[in-house]
Amino acid sequence: MIAPKKPLKRQAEEQITRVAFYDRNHVTSDTPLSAIELQNGRFRQLLKEHPEWSNVGIYRDLDIIGELPGDHPEFEKLVGDCEKGLIDLIVVKNVSRISRNIVDLVEKVSAFRSMRPAVEIYFLHEDIDTRKSNYLSPFEYMYNLMKESEEKSKIKKEPINTRYSPGKYDSKAIKEKSKIHRKRKTRGK
Repeated sequence: MIAPKKPLKRQAEEQITRVAFYDRNHVTSDTPLSAIELQNGRFRQLLKEHPEWSNVGIYRDLDIIGELPGDHPEFEKLVGDCEKGLIDLIVVKNVSRISRNIVDLVEKVSAFRSMRPAVEIYFLHEDIDTRKSNYLSPFEYMYNLMKESEEKSKIKKEPINTRYSPGKYDSKAIKEKSKIHRKRKTRGK
């Protein structure tokens, strides 16, 4: 007697990732809608490239250039939906859409990753994906560049700060040097 064949195990179904797109646009009164539609087209293209992604929606805040930065209600709505467990992955055009401050950015990324279930972020322009184990490396690199720039700026400002510190600023000597300089300039004409 032939033993009946066991049914083949079904391959594990690919897990669907619930994806939200976040965008923050800086607009003027005459910004063409085509710029926003272009970004929507990029998001649609990403969905085609990743069949395992399920679109939760596009969250978009508009900052009007020339006005004080306001609230970002769509970002707040995105955070709320993440806290409810509706989103697995946020796709963002670039790092500056989340924050322009690297420390604040790392804090926000950490807050999303600490949610249950964890929410990951993929930054398109920088190609940073928090689902990868080394995702902090680019942030650390940016942070170090920022710190280095601050230090250089401090070093460049030091002679000015020293010159104008109390007791070292001699206005009479500065005025004399200024007069001499003006005389030299006028003689050359």
